Amino acid sequence: MLFVLFVLAPCLTLGCRSETPRASTCPAGFRADDARAEAILAKLGEVPAGARARDQALAKGGVSFCFGRIGVSSVTTSGAVLIDEALGTEESAARVGHLLTHVAEGLRVEPRSGEDESCEVITERALAAESAALSLEINLRRVLGIGAASRVRYEFEGAYWAAPEEAREGLVLDYLRTHPDGAPGIDALASGYARRCREARDAASAR
Repeated sequence: MLFVLFVLAPCLTLGCRSETPRASTCPAGFRADDARAEAILAKLGEVPAGARARDQALAKGGVSFCFGRIGVSSVTTSGAVLIDEALGTEESAARVGHLLTHVAEGLRVEPRSGEDESCEVITERALAAESAALSLEINLRRVLGIGAASRVRYEFEGAYWAAPEEAREGLVLDYLRTHPDGAPGIDALASGYARRCREARDAASAR
């Protein structure tokens, strides 16, 4: 999931946690479905870690939910969470928990003006954030009872649960490092982040 941080407005009331955000319109090929979005957010809220990710992201505002056909559910630069319409409520909730973690915490892949961090360092930090978000998603998948018949299957999911708890997030990070151009259920994260960083740096140098 290639994520770009966008500007978010504040959510001022506790009740907004269960309301369907309407900050951005859905792109071509996707549609809003308020009832379905609210069901997903409610399901996510059944798990404490999922509720935290949901509430922190929605408290910032500017998030909307759109349904359509997409290989890997993701977040757009306009703040729309694009959800594969073929996913069930539980599987959607687990994935949305992952995506809302990025909204809540931010994920920067472009170098800041005046900083000399290498694209390698920036990419590695982004992959670490992805590892944490994927770990949350996998935990949500188990708690929500998503089994072998799920639409999304991660190659490392079995190894994740076989590993000691303290080693699991590192296992996901190693997987992302060794699959820079993507894998089943995973976008081309490492190569995509590195390319975006280089392009941003080249554009800044050309000014």
